[in-house]
Amino acid sequence: MTIDKKIFNSKQSDKIVDYFVKTGFCIVRGIYSSKQLKNLENFFKKNLKKFENANVYNKYEKNIFAAAIGEIFNKNPLESYFFENKKLIDLLKLFYGEDIIKIGNTRFQINFKIDGSLDTQVKSEKQNSQFLDIHTDYWTGTSEYSIHYWLPFFGLDKDNMLTVYPGSHLNGPFPVLNRKIDLKYDFLYEGHKLNYLKKGDLVLFHSLMLHKTSGKSKKTRASLLTRFNNLHYKKTNQEFDLGFKTLSLGPLRKIIRLIGNDSLTQFRTYGGKPGIDSSIRHIYDKNQKDIKINSLIKKLQK
Repeated sequence: MTIDKKIFNSKQSDKIVDYFVKTGFCIVRGIYSSKQLKNLENFFKKNLKKFENANVYNKYEKNIFAAAIGEIFNKNPLESYFFENKKLIDLLKLFYGEDIIKIGNTRFQINFKIDGSLDTQVKSEKQNSQFLDIHTDYWTGTSEYSIHYWLPFFGLDKDNMLTVYPGSHLNGPFPVLNRKIDLKYDFLYEGHKLNYLKKGDLVLFHSLMLHKTSGKSKKTRASLLTRFNNLHYKKTNQEFDLGFKTLSLGPLRKIIRLIGNDSLTQFRTYGGKPGIDSSIRHIYDKNQKDIKINSLIKKLQK
């Protein structure tokens, strides 16, 4: 499938959905501020420098860094900015309605710059899921209702990005043999290189869409990676194991929480005031966050 190089803004809701259904992905620009993108870049560069100076692993074992920095990021205030972001949640509502969850922790996908033997380096990174041939995330345990989030923010280069195969999600699960496409089937899809992205462009793609790492360059490229689903949609065993974080909930969920429990105990609030536990109140009403709690959180994080 030959497609146009479309980059949307968050206000183009109908066009975003139509394009996503047709191609299996979309690119949205302007979700995040340049200041916070710079903070994310600085966070990554600072930790990468520490890692390189520590000289703990040789150059072909650097991929362990992706897991380590992910753990650090998930405890950093930046994580909340990027995933509790109103523009992001409004975008996800186009696909999922009000009841949105984020599956598991955020991960870093790092395509390290060419450094020595390319074959040895690529082989090492493939073992750590940092450089992958054509695949779908459905093969590795993602639900067909999940949407993947891929945000390149550092070291973008036309040679080190992502290649997608538009329309391949409409094929259903492509036959797989040992984590690779079964070669006895003709492969009819045309690759589309996302070599026109800018820092902070958000790529959302369907779990059934075939994609791969485009290649390597003289730059190390880093991206944020996670996935989303609707609270009530099908989730796989892997996704249950990873757990999830609730980002947004709708009015029907709010009614149940006002009553207070799943048994809908009769007359529990009769003559009194229905209410939602303060620890989750902010999920239902973004305007009712406890100012004192937020102020204390900021002080504790300094």
